[in-house]
Amino acid sequence: MFFIVLCSFVSVGVIVFKALDLRERAVMPRPLVDVLVHREVGAGHLRQAMAEGDSNLARISRALLAGSAETREDASQTVQAAAREDLERGIAVLEVVITIAPLLGLLGTVSGLVSVFGLLGNSGGEAPNPTQLALGISEALNTTIAGLAVAIYTVVAHSYFTRKVERFAARMESVFGKALATLFPPL
Repeated sequence: MFFIVLCSFVSVGVIVFKALDLRERAVMPRPLVDVLVHREVGAGHLRQAMAEGDSNLARISRALLAGSAETREDASQTVQAAAREDLERGIAVLEVVITIAPLLGLLGTVSGLVSVFGLLGNSGGEAPNPTQLALGISEALNTTIAGLAVAIYTVVAHSYFTRKVERFAARMESVFGKALATLFPPL
């Protein structure tokens, strides 16, 4: 049960982190989006907008400017890789909790049932105390419930954050598509 509670704390911590990390103004602040989309994009404009904060979009813009992309395709790949890496931080931890929590619950159930059957085996032919058996079975099943409960809310959060990352990635692709068209004009 200790490890299930530990998984719960880890999951809640990551959920709070991602909820703060994936806010609109933390990912794509309006001033930087305006520079990338609505004005003529140049290194000077980007540097000025990036200096205003440490948003995901600013970090990705810095990766674009610091990169040695010579073509629009290279720049686009740099942006996509940086965006995915930046936005998906912490999501893998939720995936691990989703996998481990129910398994820990099942392990607790099995070990609890082994102890219940141990009571039956050690009763020496006499009827075992039904209260002890009921408590043992109840304790065993509680670990399954706890493991599933942790996994359920973690799955919900994981799905929500994954979809939010996909939406931001699509919007970033659109924003950077316009910026890249200006930075790398067709020949």
